[in-house]
Amino acid sequence: MKLKPQNNRKLRYGGVTAALTALVIAGVIIVNVIFSALAGKFLWYTDLTPELLFTLSDDCVKLIRDGDPEVPNSVSPIEKIDEIRAEKRAEDPNFKDEDFMLTITFCDDRDVWMYDNDLQRYVYDTALQLQAEFPDYIEVKNVNIVWNPTAVNQYGSVNRTSIIVECGSEFRVRSLQHFYLTDSAQESPWAYNGEKTFASLILAVTRAEAPVACLTTNHGEAVSADMPLVQTLMAAGYKIHFLDLSATSEDGSDAEYDPDYSPIPEDCRLIVVYGPKDDFMVRDGVNEVDEIERLEKFLDGTNSLMVFMSPENVEPLVNFESYLEEWGISYDRHISEDGKYHPHIIKDPTQSLNYDGGYTFFANYYTTGFGGTVTKNLHSANVPPKIVFPNAMSISYSSQFTPTHLVDENDSSIEYDCALSSADGSYRTIYDLFITGENAVAMANNKEVKRATEQNPLKLMTISKEDRNTTEQGDYNVLDQSSYVIACGSTEFVSEKLLQSSAYGNNAFLEYVLRTVGSEPVPVGLTPKPFGDTSIDTVTTSEATQYTVVLTVIPAILAIGSGIFVLVRRKHR
Repeated sequence: MKLKPQNNRKLRYGGVTAALTALVIAGVIIVNVIFSALAGKFLWYTDLTPELLFTLSDDCVKLIRDGDPEVPNSVSPIEKIDEIRAEKRAEDPNFKDEDFMLTITFCDDRDVWMYDNDLQRYVYDTALQLQAEFPDYIEVKNVNIVWNPTAVNQYGSVNRTSIIVECGSEFRVRSLQHFYLTDSAQESPWAYNGEKTFASLILAVTRAEAPVACLTTNHGEAVSADMPLVQTLMAAGYKIHFLDLSATSEDGSDAEYDPDYSPIPEDCRLIVVYGPKDDFMVRDGVNEVDEIERLEKFLDGTNSLMVFMSPENVEPLVNFESYLEEWGISYDRHISEDGKYHPHIIKDPTQSLNYDGGYTFFANYYTTGFGGTVTKNLHSANVPPKIVFPNAMSISYSSQFTPTHLVDENDSSIEYDCALSSADGSYRTIYDLFITGENAVAMANNKEVKRATEQNPLKLMTISKEDRNTTEQGDYNVLDQSSYVIACGSTEFVSEKLLQSSAYGNNAFLEYVLRTVGSEPVPVGLTPKPFGDTSIDTVTTSEATQYTVVLTVIPAILAIGSGIFVLVRRKHR
């Protein structure tokens, strides 16, 4: 049967329409594939999060490009790479700049890091942004360590979520978790800390000498590689070493005692004593090792000591605390009539953080003197970060120091308190860092033994400084070779809850104090970026049901009403 001409036209037009539709759809798919490939290669992404979670900040770029303006004579990572390239070029005329790059190596294929899960992709995106910002200096690589395990043998223990940052002979290895802040209760990341982690790693591997921080282990200290304090030290660019200060040989053998041997690494710049329960050894006719002497020799250099003591140390550690008194530090204890010691535990209900009766509280910054200089960038902010002290023991100036009231030499309107000592040819000064409010009290054996006042608050953390200036030979530049001892009356000051919370300033303070006592810049100011809360956690179940009914019924009623209206109008038209 022959088709009618009209049907032929409909068939012909329908076929053309179907073909055009298919071509358009195919074209859209092809363009989408091409654009997706180009977007992945050239980072054509737009960060639509209100906090710009995954966009490389100007502060991070400036830190890597220019270095830290607050650290005199610091060399930026880019300048350091240029210096090394110039040296290599002078040695080898055939040397090319691309032969010496700062590399960021991801231990799995690119597609895995880009598409396997969001946590990996965010970190990979940040690395690609760094490469795009510094294409002549930073190179991102991928190594499949399953197929090529020998490629990472020199880096020690790594896994498929490890990231290696390397420049020349220096390298650092971090796992994926180091790029996030994690809520220990929920065991899930709550903030992205990628650019700060990358910045600290880049600073670390481009330093002429990476500093080492040692944590003592042989006095009952509960320290481990995954504790938050260690993570903060690592983020500041320190290598971590766990130190048995009583060791008599490097391999732990029973070799003949060498009085000149020290287990402290030569490149150690900071020793941390965290919650010691047993006293330090001294040479007493029975022990040959003198740990206090080793500490003293260590602090004779341009080095520092940081002590976190707990009120759980009821009895004083006689040897160790006697040494701290030579730095002006005396942990407060009350002696009852029966001769027992009772630590002064601070209670401040007016500045209490929770419902433990005031034993976890906000501290006040001491804003003048050297202590105020250390925390200036924090306490001078429009909204100074809150510093929290839980379960804290107060500190007093030791009797070996003379309390002094001074006037700032640059501003006579600024006055501050400190204490001085010039014994044994050394000139030491102790300053307050954090103090209590005027309503705080010290409790010992469940009794109030001391009360703070506006003029005399209780001391929570101090910093002692031994001035030691030298002049460069043939120059007039005076170099500050001071040593520092920081004393804190709370081990919980560096707990996971406080160090990993953006609501408190404990971690920010540690970054600034590490800047002060260290000889290298610390990437401060690059704050973690919390993930947005997209949950409707203020809506009850009944309210959610009501909203569901309303949002379902009202559109249906409006659609039916519109249909009836159109039908009626057409009928009477």
